[in-house]
Amino acid sequence: MKRVLSLVGVGLLLRVLVVLYLVHARSTALVWGINEAGGIARWIVLQHSFSTPFHDATGPTAWLGPVYPALVAVSFLFFGVLTPASALAVMIFNAICSALTGWVVYRIARFVVNERAGLIAGWLWALSPYVMLMPFILWDTSLSALVLGYAFLRTLELNNGRARDWMICGAAWGFAGLVGPSLLVPLPFLLVYMGMKTKRWIPSAILAGTAFLVLAPWLVRDYVVFHRFIPVRSNGLAEIYFGNLGSEVHPLGPSMEYQKLGEPAFVSQYGSRALEYLKESPGTFLRDSARRAIDFWMYPSGYWPITVLIESAALAALVLLFRRGSAMVAPFLIVLATYPLVYYASLVFSRYRHPIEPLLYALAGCSFSLLRKTEL
Repeated sequence: MKRVLSLVGVGLLLRVLVVLYLVHARSTALVWGINEAGGIARWIVLQHSFSTPFHDATGPTAWLGPVYPALVAVSFLFFGVLTPASALAVMIFNAICSALTGWVVYRIARFVVNERAGLIAGWLWALSPYVMLMPFILWDTSLSALVLGYAFLRTLELNNGRARDWMICGAAWGFAGLVGPSLLVPLPFLLVYMGMKTKRWIPSAILAGTAFLVLAPWLVRDYVVFHRFIPVRSNGLAEIYFGNLGSEVHPLGPSMEYQKLGEPAFVSQYGSRALEYLKESPGTFLRDSARRAIDFWMYPSGYWPITVLIESAALAALVLLFRRGSAMVAPFLIVLATYPLVYYASLVFSRYRHPIEPLLYALAGCSFSLLRKTEL
């Protein structure tokens, strides 16, 4: 336990130091600027309304999931609305999430292989220069990595005989969905795999039902406010439009289309145009998606040697575990194969990839442990 606390503590210290250095080096680092979560949090505090993510816009929104803007609103209550102090508080919160993810990485690798693999993976995460930078981003990136990693860990640890374990796992996945619905993309595939593997569908139904119960209040809110079903966030098809047809009409740009039309009409109009594009130009869409897929697995480009090292080690771990006959290979492959699909179709940035980094680092720790002892 002391060794695990050490890697989490060192990881937190390094992340806080990086945040403080970047804040000192960049005079504009603590300016909120055009930040959707900050915009919504401002209205939560001042108007008690989940609305207005963009400048010169009014009205309710489902552009983001509810969790991160609510957390930002808490920082506003204590440190002021859109103040430098509140920005620093959010960065420190992100650093805590990132450091705690080291514990999740350790637990995943330890469960899959052994204690040594867990410690290697945890220290890789704690000391990764790229990972240390992510808390600096005023976004849900670090929180997303933590909650997806934890939900995946609970999935690996499931015991078919205990309904309580399946309910806790479902609650973890449901909470992850409230942080960002893209985190839920692997869940249906995992449920089908677990049901086919065990020939028992009731546990999978318990997990899915619990996840839905966690999501339900927000889904009801969206339906009451917008009079239609919205899967947590409203802008899925709009993001496909931005990624394939250009971002000139993005709400952060000068077009003011979002502000003129309002969110429901905006996402409906540009979502329909995205669907028309998919019908009319499937070949172009597939080519662009392939290019985005390559970019996804090469980001962050400035740290590509680390990216290549971790991905190569993760791939080696999957091969070694497969040869070993481990049942853990399929869950990893399912998440790594399905989570990025939404970004292949729309937009790719390094922070979009970050939520699955804990799985890659856990596999890298397994690889280095297995290769060191030549256990296979």
